[in-house]
Amino acid sequence: MSPVEHDEARWWLEQAESDLSAVEVLFDAGKFDLVCFLSQQVAEKALKAYLFSQGEDLIVTHSITRLCDMCSRYEPSFQDLKKRIRRLTPYYVEARYPNALEEIPARYFNEEDAREAADMARQALEFVKKALGR
Repeated sequence: MSPVEHDEARWWLEQAESDLSAVEVLFDAGKFDLVCFLSQQVAEKALKAYLFSQGEDLIVTHSITRLCDMCSRYEPSFQDLKKRIRRLTPYYVEARYPNALEEIPARYFNEEDAREAADMARQALEFVKKALGR
């Protein structure tokens, strides 16, 4: 792996870790819609970090399931992770846009949704860190 690819992977992983710390702050503030969105982002960035570490250089998707499928080309156990975190994918749009659901995200998402999303984000980040030997 070239130094540029290594840096790219490290940057994405560090940002995922930073986003996860923000998830906790937002949860405590009762911003459950933002917890759901940012949890999706944690998983997406962690998965992209893994792909960059494998030498990928262009990753054009926000789909957690597609990213897990891409990662599983290098490590098949990402298919197991996909089963546990796939429900994060819709949060990329639904938790942000007022016309994506029957009511605005700030009213739609609740504490249980946010808790589940944050748990999936933690699982994704820990899985990737383990896969990277961290």
